[in-house]
Amino acid sequence: MRRSLTLTLFALILASGAAQAGPVGDISVGVFGGLSIPVLQDVSTSSFSPGDAFGATGSQFGMRAAIHAIPVITFEPYYAKSKYKDRDETIGGITYTRKGFDGKSYGLNAILGKPEGTGIHFFPYVGIGKTKLERTGQEINKTGYNFGLGLGISPAPKLSVQVRGEFAMVATGDTSRKFTNATVGLSYSLASGKGSK
Repeated sequence: MRRSLTLTLFALILASGAAQAGPVGDISVGVFGGLSIPVLQDVSTSSFSPGDAFGATGSQFGMRAAIHAIPVITFEPYYAKSKYKDRDETIGGITYTRKGFDGKSYGLNAILGKPEGTGIHFFPYVGIGKTKLERTGQEINKTGYNFGLGLGISPAPKLSVQVRGEFAMVATGDTSRKFTNATVGLSYSLASGKGSK
């Protein structure tokens, strides 16, 4: 039963994305911002507790451009900046502060459907890019991957409000840096005529 519900939900999401396929050549630009939360980072296995699974909440903001180059699929170049809070940790009775990262990333998402389509709709997406994380004494500059699900609402012609939930990962060799992101964005369609509705 649970499996059937999951498959049905997944099919509805795919159908929603495919139904939003717009005319080839449509372009929109937008900005976004929200929260970014580190997942299972800088955790001591000897003193782990469930509360350590998520790090201090950070912020993320950026810009993106959606290009509907082929039917059903939208390509979305993006640039984002993030900032994470410092975190106090106690090891062996000694408390010290671990600095939070400052991050920059750019890359390309592939979206099923058209995120700025009409009405209310869902759209799944996956992406790949380059991520740079910096803090005192440490720098990571590696390939990053992400996948997520968005909810698009069009309150007026050419305008789209998008809410997205995303999981992002930066490979660092034998391990990785992982983040969950929740953002809200506003996009404006540069297309004219029927394709911009």
